Amino acid sequence: MNVHALSHIKSIGQGWTLPHLFYCDDGLKYVVKLMNNRQGLGVLANEFIAFRLAKLLNLPAAEYKIVYISRNLVEIFPTLKRLDVPAGPHIGCLFAEQGITLNHKVDLSACKNIKTMAGMIVFDHWIKNWDRHVTGANHLFLKDTKQLLLIDHSNAFCGPEWDTKELKEHAGTIEVYWGPFYEVFTPYIDGSDPFEPYLSELEALDRRELEHAVNGLPKQWRISSRMLETLIEFLYRRKNLVRGALLQLQDKFPIWSKH
Repeated sequence: MNVHALSHIKSIGQGWTLPHLFYCDDGLKYVVKLMNNRQGLGVLANEFIAFRLAKLLNLPAAEYKIVYISRNLVEIFPTLKRLDVPAGPHIGCLFAEQGITLNHKVDLSACKNIKTMAGMIVFDHWIKNWDRHVTGANHLFLKDTKQLLLIDHSNAFCGPEWDTKELKEHAGTIEVYWGPFYEVFTPYIDGSDPFEPYLSELEALDRRELEHAVNGLPKQWRISSRMLETLIEFLYRRKNLVRGALLQLQDKFPIWSKH
């Protein structure tokens, strides 16, 4: 799960966190959100935890790893020095050379894993990822393999500045989302029970699996054990509420609405 940055390639210059592209010691490139990004350290924790949770549901989330940047590397590259990038663990998403976001024109009919977007909707409601339904920037389409990947979970868990009070307030209720970047998938995922098997997989998760997904963050990200315990409880309580909440979307699906 950890790699070390060997060289800085460029600033990506997109989004609130203004990530940077690095070449790492595994021979791959990563889009890295830095510890001193303008949304704070919570972004790093959100990305890493959400990636692990997505894998529990077998969703096509882009690969995330902790990327260590050394003080020597910061001194070598003027951009990093100017930004006063702290040495230590940052978060990186594996760079997809052939990836484009859904803000570009994409032929979804050619997508080979489009059925998994039903799981994406389940997932977003579970982790309270409130922005994907309104932006195409959080989906990545790989032109070479015709696959969709889920990226950018900065705003999960009530956003990057979540605290124990906020998590407790939202643990027992699910806000239902709908927007253009859910609607675009409707023709491909509609059916008599469109959100299965993802709902059953979610409900079958036990607390130990959630603990494994949430724990093990670098101490430099300053997420306390108490905050993580509250997040685990938040996820555990909400996993059994998603099914009922998504019934509010039934009229958005022509086939499902007839059942």
